[in-house]
Amino acid sequence: MPDHRDFGGNRATARVLLILSQFAGDTDSHGVSELSRELGMTKNMIHRALKTLTRYHYLVRDESGTRYQLGPGVLQLGRLGLEPLNLPVVAAPYMQRMQELTDETVSLAVRTGRTAVTIAGLRGRGDIARRVPFGRYVPLHASPASRAILACLPDAEIDAYLTAGPLERYTSTTLAEPDEIWDEVRLVREQGYARGRGDHVRGTTGAAFPILASDGTPHGSITIAGPDSRLRAERLDALLPELLRIAAELNRHTQLYPAEPLAQPAAHR
Repeated sequence: MPDHRDFGGNRATARVLLILSQFAGDTDSHGVSELSRELGMTKNMIHRALKTLTRYHYLVRDESGTRYQLGPGVLQLGRLGLEPLNLPVVAAPYMQRMQELTDETVSLAVRTGRTAVTIAGLRGRGDIARRVPFGRYVPLHASPASRAILACLPDAEIDAYLTAGPLERYTSTTLAEPDEIWDEVRLVREQGYARGRGDHVRGTTGAAFPILASDGTPHGSITIAGPDSRLRAERLDALLPELLRIAAELNRHTQLYPAEPLAQPAAHR
């Protein structure tokens, strides 16, 4: 790699480009000290370049606030050689962390037309752990997993979904009126997660977190769910701050990628 002192022209620009090149083709985070060592620049030079790159969203700070990762601005540069998003693989370590934190079942869902379908998951611990509902299709209004996806769609798509016909109720707590679903959409957008208690499966409580693409639309959602008797409201409240941090880390990764083409529902749907 060329030394920044070898460049003609604007040396500050050269330093910025060299630092950005350290992030190309991977999603690892990098700190100021290691960049300084690797590039032979002073920490002050690194700080100035990082400030420029974060200002234009080519880099973002990670959860620690001291390290940097690729940001959504790199999409303007042709995705810098990143492989296409393999959502189950990318989400797997974050799902594992959520399962270890909560001891409850964690599942991954993606949108297929007017539904969300579970494509991966980890079963919780204990004799009454909820099974992963692999392959189950749920309408976009009817569960936390599907509402986390619904809330991140453009308003016009949500309106089209809600006005296409009557929405099915599965239990007494299923949200099925357009006004109450719009209220839920606004709440999910504000707080960053959807929450439900027995709204699709009786006796089950859950919280779901959107997984976002570079344009803010959903790749899918990640959900923790367990029996009402164990995942009580106060326990879920205590878990939510750390769950939100894990989901935010996952989104910093997935927001490097554009949304994939919409999956098609199975033929029987």
